[in-house]
Amino acid sequence: MASADLTVLTHGRWRAQIDARLGGSLLELSHAGAPVLRPTEAEAVTALGVRAAAGFPLLPYANRIADARLPVGGRIYPLRPNFPPEPHAVHGIGWQRPWQILRADERSAELSLRYAPDVRADWPFAFAAWQRFELTARGLVLALALQNRDTVAWPAGLGWHPYLRFEPGQTLQFDAAGAWSNGADRLPAQPVSGPAWDFSRPREIAALDLDHDFNGWRGLARIAGSAVGSIVLRASAVFSVLRVFTPVRRGFFAVEPVTHIADAVHRPPSVITGYRQLEPGGTLAGTIAIELEQAG
Repeated sequence: MASADLTVLTHGRWRAQIDARLGGSLLELSHAGAPVLRPTEAEAVTALGVRAAAGFPLLPYANRIADARLPVGGRIYPLRPNFPPEPHAVHGIGWQRPWQILRADERSAELSLRYAPDVRADWPFAFAAWQRFELTARGLVLALALQNRDTVAWPAGLGWHPYLRFEPGQTLQFDAAGAWSNGADRLPAQPVSGPAWDFSRPREIAALDLDHDFNGWRGLARIAGSAVGSIVLRASAVFSVLRVFTPVRRGFFAVEPVTHIADAVHRPPSVITGYRQLEPGGTLAGTIAIELEQAG
C-alpha cells in the first residue's frame, strides 16, 4: 500500500514502512508485531529527522569525508559539513534528499533519486540512485544502486545504516580481516588486529564501545539475544566493510554494511579501502538482507 510518500509492505508476519520524502528511509521493520529494527517515534522524527528512522541509505559515499573536502582529479571540492558540530561531511546526501516512489505492490517497492549539483554544494557530480525493498518469508531484502550521470569519473560508495534496539544480553558475531582504529577526529588512524578486534565468536554488545570500520568483512553478521530472536545481516561482496557503532546507553546500536572505510578518499593508493572509481555511466550496486533465523 502506497501514498504519495509513505509505503507499507506486508508479507506473512512481516511488515515494513518506507518514507520516500524522509531520505528514502525505512521507518519500520517488524515481525509478528515485534520490532526487528528500532521503531521510529514521531516525536523523534520531528526533533532529529531521518536520523530517528529505523534505517537509511548511505550514498554516494558512506560515513565521513574529512573536513568536508573531496579530492578528485587534482582538484579539491568543498562539501557542506552536514553533521554539526563535526567539521566533516557525513553519510553522503541520499539520506537528506526526498526520493520518488517508482512503483509499489503489497510486498515490494522501488524508489529513485535523481541528483544534479546544487547551490549547497553537497556533492559536485550528477548521479542517480535506486532502492528496492522486498519482503520475503525470511525478512527484508534491500537492493541499492548508484549510477554516475556526470561527464567525469569520481570516487563512489554505497551503504545502509540500520538502527537496532539495544537489549541486555545481545551478542554480535561476524568475520573480518581486520579493523581500523580511530583518531580523536573520529576518522580511521591505522589498521589494527588482535583479540580486541576479533568477532569470530559472539561478543556481548553491552561491553563494546565502537564506532569503527572492519575491513575484509565476509558479508554475514549475527545479532543474537534480541527479543525477536537472532537477527542476521547478509550482504553481497561489494559491501566489504562493516561499520559497527555501539552507543548502547542511548538504547540503540548500528551494524552498517558499506563498500569502503570512512574517509577513504584521503587514503594513499597503497591502502585497500573499498572505494571505487565510477566512470561516466557506470553503476555500483549490491544487496543487503535483514532476516530472522527460522522466521515464519
